[in-house]
Amino acid sequence: MPEAAEVALLEKCQQGREDAFRELMDRYQRRVYWIAFNMLGNYESAKEVSQEAFIRVFRNIGRFDVKKNFYTWLYQITVNLSIDRLRKASHAKAVGLDGLGSLADPDRRDPSDAGERTETRQRVHQFLDRLPPKYKAVLTLRDIQGFSCEEIAEIVGCTNATVRWRLHRARKLFKALWEGKGVEIGDEGDEGESS
Repeated sequence: MPEAAEVALLEKCQQGREDAFRELMDRYQRRVYWIAFNMLGNYESAKEVSQEAFIRVFRNIGRFDVKKNFYTWLYQITVNLSIDRLRKASHAKAVGLDGLGSLADPDRRDPSDAGERTETRQRVHQFLDRLPPKYKAVLTLRDIQGFSCEEIAEIVGCTNATVRWRLHRARKLFKALWEGKGVEIGDEGDEGESS
């Protein structure tokens, strides 16, 4: 059950109160942006997806059931928009060195490590970009954003077992790429999935 304060805020949004919608955006904007960024690996694309996610929420907030978890709905919109964008891309995008700050440890300030961290972040995003969207989504949501498998299941619209299977498969594929093993990656079926 959502907390009472959020329900009240959502009800104000449904009444058309712009101040309430701004507060809702302030509450979730950063997280939505970083989900999109970690899926897309590009600042501009993440900005566009996060803006589109809030536009869709604004247009449909009147139909939202305030008894449900808002963040699940919002993150589902964000993930779906990111997956759509990935599918439309004709080839894997090169990730710019300036667009890789999300995986940086802000407490590490040693300038001699900056090049190594940048290179590692670049490799991570390049390998994430090679994963099929359904695997990239669960790996990003779990290992980068820290969502539980139950939350991810709600966001991506499949069972908890399916999420765990996709996460297992995604980690296995990512590890093979990281270790330089010649792995063939396609959007293969999901043996072991129950959705």
